Amino acid sequence: MLEFSVLASGSSGNALYIKSQTTQILLDAGISGKQLSERMEASAGAKFAELDAVFITHEHIDHVRGLRQVLKHSSARLYTSEGTWSQIESDALADRRPQLWVKADQSFDVGDIHITPFAVSHDAEEPVAYRFDTDSSSLCVLTDVGYVSDHIKEVIKGCGCYVWESNHDVEMLRAGRYPWSVKRRILGDKGHLSNQDAAIALTDILDTEQVEVYLAHLSEENNMPELAEITFQSVLREINPNFEEQVLLHRTSRHQHTNLRAV
Repeated sequence: MLEFSVLASGSSGNALYIKSQTTQILLDAGISGKQLSERMEASAGAKFAELDAVFITHEHIDHVRGLRQVLKHSSARLYTSEGTWSQIESDALADRRPQLWVKADQSFDVGDIHITPFAVSHDAEEPVAYRFDTDSSSLCVLTDVGYVSDHIKEVIKGCGCYVWESNHDVEMLRAGRYPWSVKRRILGDKGHLSNQDAAIALTDILDTEQVEVYLAHLSEENNMPELAEITFQSVLREINPNFEEQVLLHRTSRHQHTNLRAV
């Protein structure tokens, strides 16, 4: 069985703690080491020293801000793509060079957790997202993606829980204070998913089983949790009335961890 807590999710910082019966993983470290430590302790009673692995999706600061502090207090193995490592490598991390490069669609095990990385379209150097499986449960974390390709949909079908990007409302973004160059990047194929596009993509992987969906990476400037939920519910209802009841929506926050939850 997998359990997880979204420690932080948003444009200012992202991190997620995952545990199984024998294995503990940190996915991204985008807030300060102090905040990560406090939230891991509060949500799961976990400590850096107990981590078996740290996974990084890509090099942007809202995913690596606290990485050096985490590794300083942990002997966990670090997993990144070679492209990601080329962007975050530094003298301070020289002795923590990954022993295994993460490659899209090449699955492997860490303890009793089976990990499947897959490529995503984002403005980073070889970014990946991840699916985590045990014998009895599965979790997919998909954020920082401009669009959800057919290949991604095939890889992530059948999970019991999704941490799913719902970054912005298009009208809020267009009317907001960001310069047009930033707006164009966010709206592009290597940017982020809007509420509506995220909801539509989700419907393409739904079957008949109930799924838990954590709306993630919401923009503080260009979205609101209530708006993201309303948009998802509207799209789900419009495409298939059964989907609205089938999908259990949850919120995440940049300021507060979620409770430890079994998948």
